[in-house]
Amino acid sequence: MNGVFEKLSDLKKPTSILIGRKGVGKSAYAGRLDLLNISTSESFMVKLGEVSYSDFVKISDNKGNVVGTQRYLHAWYLLLLSAVVKRLKEEDVENPDALKVLKKAVFDLGLATNQNIVRDIFTAAKKDFKVKLSMLEISFGSDSTHDNKIKFSNLTDFTNYFIEIFCTLGVKREIFPIIDGVDDVLRTKKDTQEILSGLVRAVYTLNQKNYSNNKVKFILVIREDIVKTINDSDMNKIIQDSGYKLDWYSNRNSGVDNLLFMINKRIESKNKDIQLNEALEAWNQLFPKLIKNQSSWNYFLEYTMYRPRDIIQFLNQFIYNYPDANNISRRVFTDELRKFSQDYFYEEMKNELLGFLEDSTINILFDVLQKLGSQKRGDFDFEDLLNVYKNNYPAYDEQQVKHILTTLFNAGYVGMLRNIKKGKYTSTYLNFKHKDPRVTIDFSSKFVIHKGLFSALNI
Repeated sequence: MNGVFEKLSDLKKPTSILIGRKGVGKSAYAGRLDLLNISTSESFMVKLGEVSYSDFVKISDNKGNVVGTQRYLHAWYLLLLSAVVKRLKEEDVENPDALKVLKKAVFDLGLATNQNIVRDIFTAAKKDFKVKLSMLEISFGSDSTHDNKIKFSNLTDFTNYFIEIFCTLGVKREIFPIIDGVDDVLRTKKDTQEILSGLVRAVYTLNQKNYSNNKVKFILVIREDIVKTINDSDMNKIIQDSGYKLDWYSNRNSGVDNLLFMINKRIESKNKDIQLNEALEAWNQLFPKLIKNQSSWNYFLEYTMYRPRDIIQFLNQFIYNYPDANNISRRVFTDELRKFSQDYFYEEMKNELLGFLEDSTINILFDVLQKLGSQKRGDFDFEDLLNVYKNNYPAYDEQQVKHILTTLFNAGYVGMLRNIKKGKYTSTYLNFKHKDPRVTIDFSSKFVIHKGLFSALNI
């Protein structure tokens, strides 16, 4: 529909980093790419969800000259390339001698063919590469004499040589390693930015090196809010060159509704006999056309983050609770929207905030927002929020409360009212970050709690 799958799966296209908010369907695209296993192509998942980052930080190159944002770059190089080397066969490459060298190096490092990247990281941390590498020798070619062997003193030197040999492989078969599950890096409190920066840089750089030498393209699936936490001078260029933002929000005046289009295509693909001629045809057959003088579809969207996951959750409620119903009344529709808020939307917010706020801060957020919303259901200002904390949780100072409000605003769970002067008149606009990612927080403005939280907070 948006051409992103074709861009990701085309070796000639630079697009390799799929970015989006939580729940927009990034993993669905990753899953579809994982089905590319045909005679000329192979894809496989590199799942980071179970990675122990307390182990990962042990394989940084402290003996080399790499510091700061590139501290873990070479660890990622080695782990990602090893994942490919372990899958390659001699018939897949033009230079089988180089492949033998790399496979032996991977074996000597203890990275067994049948183990995944989670196990590789555990092995690397246990063996302590930055010490063991000084004992590793690589001989290139069939001559294994002492003169033809190379020894390394640190991870950086070894990995640079590993990459150099990898670029001589001439991989003939299209290989797509798909890296998913990056969210869990937020669980670690140590070197989070450096780990993330190293991963993004590794994907970008390896793809550049492979472009002319190997038919290998690494695909990284990562949340937009995680990317924005990376403080790296080159990150904007990397994202501009190779990133694609998956975003389903459509301005109502555009005449296009991407979410609705996606749902209709899904319905038509499941039943070839169905041909939808009107955008709201299927939706209006199931649900009331109007709720409070507006389209029930638009009414519902204001309780969501404009994500496929939100739509699927809402529809699944009716499939589960009303499996035999042909259409839904207004009362049932609004009742299920209340359950959507209580059972799903608030929990989604909590999950999305993990890693950006302390667990203890998230745990009291329900009470804070409920008190705030009960007093200021329409809108509130920063002083109102600060007073809730002062009166109930005095341990939080002004800067901490600003950080909490900024995090809620950036995640889209709090909107901001802006007054724009046009000649003699002033117009007020309500901006949410998930609708307009360019807007930045202004603490002197009025703020609004997202409608999707109202029923959960009982306000």
